[in-house]
Amino acid sequence: MTTRRGFLEAAAASCAGAALAGLPLGALQAKEPKLAAQDLGGGLAFITGAGANVLALGSPDGALLCDGGTREHAKALLQLAPRAVGAKRVHTLVNTHWHPQQTGCNEALGKQGVPIIAHENTRLWLARKYTIVDWAPKPFLALPKVAQPTKTFYTTDKLEFGGETIALGHLGQAHTDGDLYAYLPKANVLVAGGVVSSAGWPLLDWQTGGWIGGLVGAYDRLLKIANDGTKVIPADGPIVGRKELQAHRDMYFQIFDRLVKQLVKGMGPEEAYQSGPAREYEARWGDSHAFVIAAFKSLWGHYAPDA
Repeated sequence: MTTRRGFLEAAAASCAGAALAGLPLGALQAKEPKLAAQDLGGGLAFITGAGANVLALGSPDGALLCDGGTREHAKALLQLAPRAVGAKRVHTLVNTHWHPQQTGCNEALGKQGVPIIAHENTRLWLARKYTIVDWAPKPFLALPKVAQPTKTFYTTDKLEFGGETIALGHLGQAHTDGDLYAYLPKANVLVAGGVVSSAGWPLLDWQTGGWIGGLVGAYDRLLKIANDGTKVIPADGPIVGRKELQAHRDMYFQIFDRLVKQLVKGMGPEEAYQSGPAREYEARWGDSHAFVIAAFKSLWGHYAPDA
């Protein structure tokens, strides 16, 4: 872990001036629509407009939130989410990864003593200053201790809440190195976090451990959990199902395969993009430049020869 993280930071230093105009970056820079809650039944609500999608689950003790939106929307989210599921307060927060679109409520809830659950790698990123991220307009400072996750795991975990035995699992090095899923079997709802975006190309954060091969692997894990009736909650965009997961996985695998071939030919990131590895998908997903460049760079830590 330490060696890989050191490599990623060293590689990032050579291109810190690059700009990545991915969809999640827009969530950091632009005003989001007004928050809205969609009733999913069974004490569940799907909340949009908070900077990223949020799933709320109600219980007599309070509400569980899977992700917490951005800091600027924290107050509105913490008012809406409990009400949407018939609760008076937030009882537990799950961070699917470290990005600010998911962790904006951490400090407010941490000060209330609310448990915050995450993968251990997410806690590590949130506990440190990180200045080299080419997709963000400014460096990220470490969150105060009170805002950092209080319970972490490495592979899998379980959480009893609201009549559900929620399965938590690490998705490997995917869109970051700390991505997790949360599966609610009774409701048949699968929270996929930043690994899945149905609104456009996802942010592939190669500088904090994400890579396109791992993204494909994460989809394989999600596909083993999901069935034809599963509601999949992405970080951005509308709810999708297993059919969409399969289509996304096949697309990312094809792009991955093409980029590896360009890498071993000695191409650089821009040359690889010019070869059109995602061209046929742009009518549906939009301009692929930012995604392809990040995906190509993500291969460096996995296919580049050792120095």
